[in-house]
Amino acid sequence: MHVQMVDDRLTVTAESAAQTVELGRMIGLISPPGQCIALDGDLGVGKTELVRGLAAGAGVADVSLVSSPTYVLLNVYPAGDRPKGKTVFHLDAYRIAGPDGFDAVGWDELVGQHAVIAVEWASRVASLLPPDTLHIVGTVLDAGSRRWAISAHHESARGLLQAVYGGLMGHSPR
Repeated sequence: MHVQMVDDRLTVTAESAAQTVELGRMIGLISPPGQCIALDGDLGVGKTELVRGLAAGAGVADVSLVSSPTYVLLNVYPAGDRPKGKTVFHLDAYRIAGPDGFDAVGWDELVGQHAVIAVEWASRVASLLPPDTLHIVGTVLDAGSRRWAISAHHESARGLLQAVYGGLMGHSPR
């Protein structure tokens, strides 16, 4: 895994699906309850794999349940028994026409919950995302490699971005 931080943008090159899962695990471990993670990028880049890792890091009870919510819009992964385990809401905006499409899943209520929220194809609902959202865009480089560009536009998200960088560089995550 190659990791580079420039200003408020972290770029991670994952050479395998396992490294993508590890990146997600670090994000899930460090993300506080209520954090929104916006995922965009190429079709097949591994957004759901990243969420699988995020769920593992968040302490979800059964990460084998993580699957793409393309047809159901929302999957809920309950927190496990870990002391700081967090529930993860996993949404997919691929099949909706715009922000109003999230009314069916009760978006406003989800944002107020004490859970980590991961939204695939988030650019389709950008106007709904909280200001402290962590933005992740994936690019397919070749059959096994992916580039993940992670950015933050709010002070608390920048702190999360710095903590993820530190964790990936071997420093103890918060």
